[in-house]
Amino acid sequence: MVLMLNKIVLYSLLFLSFASMAQGDKFDKNTFDYKDPEQFKNFYKRRHVVAVWQINELKKGALVVRLKTNKILIDQLKKSNQPKLAQEKLLEQYAINKNTMMAYLDKFTFCKLYFIYSNSSDSLQNGSRSGIFLDTNLTVDPNIVMQETFYMLAERDYAYNSSIGFVKEDSAKYIKEKGNAVRQMAIVVKNKYGHQLVAPFPYLVKEKNFMDATLNFSITVNQGNNGPIIQYTVDKTYFEDIAVDPSNKTKRAVKESETVKIVKLQKQFIYEKLALATDQLDAQLRAFYQASPSIEPNKLDKKFLPFLY
Repeated sequence: MVLMLNKIVLYSLLFLSFASMAQGDKFDKNTFDYKDPEQFKNFYKRRHVVAVWQINELKKGALVVRLKTNKILIDQLKKSNQPKLAQEKLLEQYAINKNTMMAYLDKFTFCKLYFIYSNSSDSLQNGSRSGIFLDTNLTVDPNIVMQETFYMLAERDYAYNSSIGFVKEDSAKYIKEKGNAVRQMAIVVKNKYGHQLVAPFPYLVKEKNFMDATLNFSITVNQGNNGPIIQYTVDKTYFEDIAVDPSNKTKRAVKESETVKIVKLQKQFIYEKLALATDQLDAQLRAFYQASPSIEPNKLDKKFLPFLY
């Protein structure tokens, strides 16, 4: 009996130890890869210096939000003679993108904001500073020009147990993440090469809504000369109104017509949920910025400089 109790206590302590490490480092396994205290100390100092430099650069720089197009799936559905389903996916992605954009515009004020479609990422990385940014109609506006030199990316994505750690800029463009996906996040912040950042930089907001249930919203589609003209009004108080009066859910029932269609959205893509995640990101960045006095690169050890980008 005593032996069994000892084993239970030992396994419990091991579990708590691993759980504590996972929570404390936000999926950054590199912290525990080093074989001796000196290596660990060097890595810890590097990630602190890089994170502090990054948050100060972001404050005077820009956050570029990547929105998905779902183009591959939509094109495949069209080719397989499923035009109705293709349109449903097109409208769904449009509504998700519009809700996402409005959430950022309403709740994110830490730095300048820009929006692009994910398939414009290469153009941005290769130096394009106009002709790729989206207006509030989710249309590329050539008049939107990014003046800021430093930027980071933000998008809904998986967080990884990173396999790449810190990468020098001269090779960053050629390195892709090969770690294990941990879980879907509401927001992941990345550097300009698309690499997930490293703690203590607040680089993620956890997804809190994993529900298969969908909610119906109306979206208007008119056929124009260059394809469908989509009009979607973001519902910013859906859950709030239902909480006040449950009958409001019935009043919001959508009826389809020739031009009015039903778009089905999962709970995590509703404006109010996206706004909560965006507001949390803004708060996390502000808190870290306030705790991170600016670092002058010319006063740093030169070994850190290749990682400041």
